[in-house]
Amino acid sequence: MSKRTVTGRLRGSRRGGLTRIGAAVAGTVAAAAAITIFGTPVASADTVANPSNYLVGNTVYFSYIGANCAMQSNGWVGCDLTGQTMNWAGLPVTNISIDLPFLPAHPALGPLGTHGQAGSRILDNPVYGTNTTLTYGGATCTTSNFRGEISCTSQGHSFNYGFSQGYS
Repeated sequence: MSKRTVTGRLRGSRRGGLTRIGAAVAGTVAAAAAITIFGTPVASADTVANPSNYLVGNTVYFSYIGANCAMQSNGWVGCDLTGQTMNWAGLPVTNISIDLPFLPAHPALGPLGTHGQAGSRILDNPVYGTNTTLTYGGATCTTSNFRGEISCTSQGHSFNYGFSQGYS
């Protein structure tokens, strides 16, 4: 009798396995249908922007939520904040840049303090909650639609402005 009970349990577990396989197949079919209908996977990854769409001469210019930014072919990157300030070492500043590998991100002063161009093309992704990344000359800037933030890295340093602020 115990043999039959054990055999019955094995048969039951096989059916459970078939049910799990059927659920996996159904899930795969549903995901494929969503991709076919919407054109992209439902949980999409970050968008990568083409730098040539923002290129003027040898500099990429873009804007994002109160910041006009520039990326140069040598890896220099900087942003001017319009109508807002960022906290840098306890001081309010209106621009920040990475232009020398031995210095952390820092404000630029005088005529060198302007980075972006007013009216630059907006670096944005229309899909809420996703990020847009732009890479040029060794510098990378990423915008976050979910957090309303821009973050740039180059030459081993970084800065971010928006929801959270910081530099290194």
